Amino acid sequence: MNKLNSMLLCAATGLAFTSCATVFCGSRAKVTFDTNVPVESATLTIDGKKHQITTFPYKAKVKRGFTDTEVKAEAPGYETVRFTIYKNFNAVSVINLFDVLGWGIDAATGAMMKPDQRSYEIMFKKPTTEETKTE
Repeated sequence: MNKLNSMLLCAATGLAFTSCATVFCGSRAKVTFDTNVPVESATLTIDGKKHQITTFPYKAKVKRGFTDTEVKAEAPGYETVRFTIYKNFNAVSVINLFDVLGWGIDAATGAMMKPDQRSYEIMFKKPTTEETKTE
C-alpha cells in the first residue's frame, strides 16, 4: 500500500507542475502605461485592439507569446506615438524541467514569454508646424 501511495504522490506532483508558466503566470501579462504630459483622453491601440483612456496610469493586459506587441498612442493635440513591447523568456517555464508536455503547453499558450517591462511611459510631444520650423 505504501508503494501505491508513493506512486500516486509522484503522479500528482508531476501533473501539478505540468505547464508551470501557464498555471502560475497565465497567457496575458498586466502592463502599465503612463504619459509624460497630462492628457484628458487618449486612445491606445494594442495589437489592433483600441482602448479609450480618460486617466493615466492605465493598466492593460498584453498577450504573452513569441511575437512582439505593437502599441500606438494617440491624444488630441499631440503627435501619434508608436512603440513595441518586446518579449523575453519567462523563467517560470524552467520549473517544467524535463516535462515535454509542460513545455509544449507553455509554448502553445505563450506563457513561456513575458513583456520585457511592466510599465511604459508614453512620450507625447506637440506637433511641429511649418512656422516653428522656419523661426
